[in-house]
Amino acid sequence: MTTYCWKCPACGLTTEAPAGYRATCSVGHTHMPMMRDYRAENAAPQTLQLKREREAGGRRAMRDLFLPVAKDFESATDQDGEKGLRAWADETKPKDGNKKPLWPDMKRKVF
Repeated sequence: MTTYCWKCPACGLTTEAPAGYRATCSVGHTHMPMMRDYRAENAAPQTLQLKREREAGGRRAMRDLFLPVAKDFESATDQDGEKGLRAWADETKPKDGNKKPLWPDMKRKVF
């Protein structure tokens, strides 16, 4: 069963309660409801990371910050820059330990 951690904002008393149950302060601060204590649940680091990714635009926005785009490779011989981008992708490999490598947004190879 899921257990939530609660903290009294008035006195700082912490307690645990099962899901669906609203905890109350045993000292008697009934005028203030107890608040969820995410830090005690160790949920904060994961939710903060997701929040930062969401605000930044996710993995696609991070990819666009660091990886080249086709416009970077435009030249007189390569009008749209796709050949240069493909060459860059073929010679640049991610590290061996990278489980989720990001690649530039480019057209797929058709065999």
